[in-house]
Amino acid sequence: MITETEAPRPEVTILVVDDEPAAVDEIVFALRSAGFKAIGMTSGVVALECFLLDPSIGVVLTDIRMPKQDGIGLLKQVRSCGARGEAAELIVATGFPEAESAIRSIDLRVGKYLVKPVDPGEMLASAAKAVDSYRRSMRPASNDSTILSGLAKLLDGRAPEKYFQGGEALPHRIDPAASGEETRVRTLEAMLAIRSVRSQLLPQEIFSDPAWFMLLELALLEKQGKQISVSGICLTSGVSQTTALRRVQDMVEAGLLIRRDDPQDRRRVHVSLSPNAIAKLNSLLDIVGDRRS
Repeated sequence: MITETEAPRPEVTILVVDDEPAAVDEIVFALRSAGFKAIGMTSGVVALECFLLDPSIGVVLTDIRMPKQDGIGLLKQVRSCGARGEAAELIVATGFPEAESAIRSIDLRVGKYLVKPVDPGEMLASAAKAVDSYRRSMRPASNDSTILSGLAKLLDGRAPEKYFQGGEALPHRIDPAASGEETRVRTLEAMLAIRSVRSQLLPQEIFSDPAWFMLLELALLEKQGKQISVSGICLTSGVSQTTALRRVQDMVEAGLLIRRDDPQDRRRVHVSLSPNAIAKLNSLLDIVGDRRS
């Protein structure tokens, strides 16, 4: 049993991944109750983005059988994420132990292979060992500025100021010469400017949900013929990466956003407005534009 004094320092976050929301909630609650810093994701794809965006994540505890991206595939991608991915401590928890997955876990240097139902004491002990091991492995480079620059490259394969891409046709690219588009662009720019002024005059923590301004920024990018990655829109959201990722996922599930894999870089995923979202935002911009004029 882990006592409060034995709990690791909060700078190392444990990322819990399982396609069952109840399982994620249970494990995250147990870890936090024991003094760990933990966050949960129900998608392997989103979990990888979260790992890239949050440099405090040093331990990944994942299920194996998950749709779209299984746990072994996720851990393989984590291992490919530079020095931090190589140093990350990996834990597998599965209800279907198989020889093949066990062998692949060994190849990926998985520190612990847990079989569900997982014993809480064993899980917490494994988490404590993993956090301590990760902290010791990363300590020599803790003040190295190359960690941050390396993270920026992992996010999109380019410098942070180049998250926005132009020149490539978007799925629903808007003709800038279309009727009313110039007015819509000016309206969008004015609405986005409100956030900058608001943050200077009012407490930022009161307005912590970024979904609305993320939609506006994506709409402006669409009209400018540019595209942006999921990591890019999260970094420009003004909130924590974890919160931003969850909002992106919420909007994807609501049919407002479309995620597309980058064929040139499997680690990068682009995001854009859906045709439905474009139509609704255009209607809104027309109404606001008319009132402004």
